[in-house]
Amino acid sequence: MNNTKLVTFLLRISIASVFLYAAVAATVQPTNWIGFIPHVFYSLAPANILLLGFSAYQFVLALWILIGWKSFYSGLLASITLLAIIIANWGDIDILFRDFAIFFAAIALAVDSYRKR
Repeated sequence: MNNTKLVTFLLRISIASVFLYAAVAATVQPTNWIGFIPHVFYSLAPANILLLGFSAYQFVLALWILIGWKSFYSGLLASITLLAIIIANWGDIDILFRDFAIFFAAIALAVDSYRKR
């Protein structure tokens, strides 16, 4: 495995692991995660249903990233998701500051995959 493939593999593992962890943790301990859902979405459905739906989305996104199929699109979607999380929870920046690194890792995955399309 050359260095470029190894770097891409490590990017995929790191990004996917974050989404996978969040999906599982929010499903197992929803009270720890429910506060991160912006109140504007509460009119759409009960908060626990929104959280469960977002957890399912994160789980599917993590699997997509791990598989490596169409990595440009999965990286782009991951970066958009992380940017939305950062913006929606800006008041909790002391908790979310790590998401900036993951956001830029997702952009790096998309950029790396774009040139390989």
